[in-house]
Amino acid sequence: QVVVFDPADRARELVRFTFPRQRGEDRLCLADYFLPIGSERMDVVAVQVVTVGSAATARFDAMDGKNEYSEAYFSHGLAVQTAEAATELVFARIREELALPEGRGVRFAWGFGALPDVEEHRKLFELLPAEQDLGMTLTSAGQLIPEQSTATLLVHHPGAHYFKV
Repeated sequence: QVVVFDPADRARELVRFTFPRQRGEDRLCLADYFLPIGSERMDVVAVQVVTVGSAATARFDAMDGKNEYSEAYFSHGLAVQTAEAATELVFARIREELALPEGRGVRFAWGFGALPDVEEHRKLFELLPAEQDLGMTLTSAGQLIPEQSTATLLVHHPGAHYFKV
């Protein structure tokens, strides 16, 4: 687990992200890349949510409803790529603010590889104003709404690399 503490009161726990461990291979878990509780210094975890907003979904639905399938899918593709580009932009900003050297830092997304449990989005929404400021919500299964959105965790450890569980 990675425990996130309140920056204003480092004794107050906000959330615990739970990460599964690989059964084989290197037996990795994302928590392995963070300092343990009780270390001389606190570690940093960066999380982010990005969305292009619900207008993209409404546009797709409207075009789809008018049988304008090609335009609907072009619009959908543009919205997905815009969300990904915005995610990369925020990721670059986080790396800059953490003063990470070029090429250091790995971005993990819930629902993929090392972060398979999208229900963990609920904990992320406790930390970030995704609902209030961005109008995002979650499905009953923990998927992001609008669809053209991302939620990621940045691991700054120099040995961090992608893996799957």
